Amino acid sequence: MTIEYALLDVFANAPFQGTQIPVVNLAGHTLDEAAKKAIASEFQQTETVFIQPEHPVPASVYTAKGPQHFGAHTILAASFMAFELGLSKSEGAFASFLLEQDSGLIESFIDDRDGVPGAIQFARVLSPTVDRYTPEVARLAAALNTEEKHISFSKYKSMVVSVDRPTLIVPFTRPEHVVAASLNHERWAELLGDMYTSELFLFAPGSITGGTEFHGRLLNPGLAKDVYPPIGNVMPEFIAYLAEQQETATGTHTFSVDRGSVATRKSVLHVEFDKKNGREVRCRIGGNVIKMGEGKLFYS
Repeated sequence: MTIEYALLDVFANAPFQGTQIPVVNLAGHTLDEAAKKAIASEFQQTETVFIQPEHPVPASVYTAKGPQHFGAHTILAASFMAFELGLSKSEGAFASFLLEQDSGLIESFIDDRDGVPGAIQFARVLSPTVDRYTPEVARLAAALNTEEKHISFSKYKSMVVSVDRPTLIVPFTRPEHVVAASLNHERWAELLGDMYTSELFLFAPGSITGGTEFHGRLLNPGLAKDVYPPIGNVMPEFIAYLAEQQETATGTHTFSVDRGSVATRKSVLHVEFDKKNGREVRCRIGGNVIKMGEGKLFYS
């Protein structure tokens, strides 16, 4: 059989930027889980989206290990292809698309530019938990192979925030210090007795692309040095972190954050969130998607 697919650059402001997400169109085909895992393995990208128009739940996400939850990148990728395939609902100047996850719904909104999908945004309600106890700055700096002053002089403080997964969020003073950081595995192992997460999100005010309020980077012990993985899936934690700051006033806030380095692919994510009394935070996460290519898989 022949199966069509598209290769998308997600959260990209220009071609060959952002995160590559393959989207496989299963119109007229039915594949079992083993076949989807095999196809995801063939692409060797972070995740692969499958669209099955005839199915009541038309979109799913896989890696070589099996089905995954939708995250920011795969929501945008699925929404882009749903618009192109006529699966979204026209709302006039935009279209909407519903994805199902854990018996809940995620709604996305796609700008309709005369029949061409434009910027895409999705909404979530966050109910985070926050732990302000984190290792002292000197120990964090040693574990991140950076100077203590690059962390201690930030106006923000480290904390562990959990929405989808516990994440240690560490503020830096400048984006170049975030890019230069790396895990000292021996020093990091010494901290694990005081921590209940191995996921870190490093951020600093400023930009490497010249047009964002923040720069961010995801780190964990399983990543090789000088790797800059997608950060969309940790945006709920980062949004909740910013909403938790005392200087963040009640009301609606907007910001953008970029990811990558001067020599690697760069992503730009746009965020809005509403801070109200209480812990619950409403947010919208969005960005641009660029279709980079189309192809066919020959599968039997």
